Amino acid sequence: MEFAHSALLIAPAQREFRVGFRCRDSYMKKQILMITSSNDLTCDYLIASYSDASFFRLDFDRFSKYEMEVGEDGFHIESNEGSIDSQSCQSIYYRKPVAENLCGVFEEKYHSFVHKEAYSLVEGIAESFEGRCLTRPSVMRRANNKAVQLILAKQIGFKLPLSSITNCPSNIVAAGKGDRIVKPLAIGTVVSDGVKEFVQTNIFDERISTENLKYSPAYFQEYINKDYEVRSTFVGEVEFSVRILSENKVDWRKMNNTILYEEARLPDEIYSMCVTFMKKLNMSFGCFDFIVRNDEFYFLEMNANGQWAWLEREVGVQISKKIVGYLSE
Repeated sequence: MEFAHSALLIAPAQREFRVGFRCRDSYMKKQILMITSSNDLTCDYLIASYSDASFFRLDFDRFSKYEMEVGEDGFHIESNEGSIDSQSCQSIYYRKPVAENLCGVFEEKYHSFVHKEAYSLVEGIAESFEGRCLTRPSVMRRANNKAVQLILAKQIGFKLPLSSITNCPSNIVAAGKGDRIVKPLAIGTVVSDGVKEFVQTNIFDERISTENLKYSPAYFQEYINKDYEVRSTFVGEVEFSVRILSENKVDWRKMNNTILYEEARLPDEIYSMCVTFMKKLNMSFGCFDFIVRNDEFYFLEMNANGQWAWLEREVGVQISKKIVGYLSE
């Protein structure tokens, strides 16, 4: 069968989409649209913790269970759980959309096309919404680019480990002469046959061939024997910082690691640079990672959509309250 421009034209015959619906209620309570996936525990936590807030959850991995339309007067989304549109939507919390499993629906060669079409619709809703969105996909894409971060952090005045983002083995020396760490630029995960592998920060092993680096660049940094790390989560200009004391001195996220968490506060100069960093990238939310050595803060990276709920459980910082407050204003 020839593949047409629309997924509707290759859908199984029994699959129908209803369009043109209009069942908007002017009295409907304003809702926060969550764009995420069904396995997002952070959204589960928010919904369970704030029963006074009205959430409409769009799980992208269940895309076909929703009926959506974007027209001249905005968007409309409907499911068995309810509906939301541009008028009833107070704000959008754009979290972790993961593509729907299309095995058994389309031939595998069409999966990428269909996923991109679905992403385009949902991202268009987030990008075009005139109210608050935490955070628009276009903003996150630019802010999460580690090359952008590296250059901007240096311009603002953060201290950084010697660093090199490269696909050329001879440039690795720019990351120092001693031990170096290597980490991915973007995804950090590899999925094959339903099994997910995580690509994490590691000490660079010079015995391993760098022949294939020319195909897949990596981020190399000078290894600094830190005293501890700090994760600083910002909602607007409000800081929630946590000191992380880790047995594993390379990557505290490693399995079977012993970690101690303590609430902390950034030095005024570092706080001001974080705020400037976020303003430069038009961000309202961000998670900054620092290593600290002899009271010196070194910027590692920033995640524009980082996880935070576990820190709230560990030390009691009220990140969720600030997020819900921001989305409810």
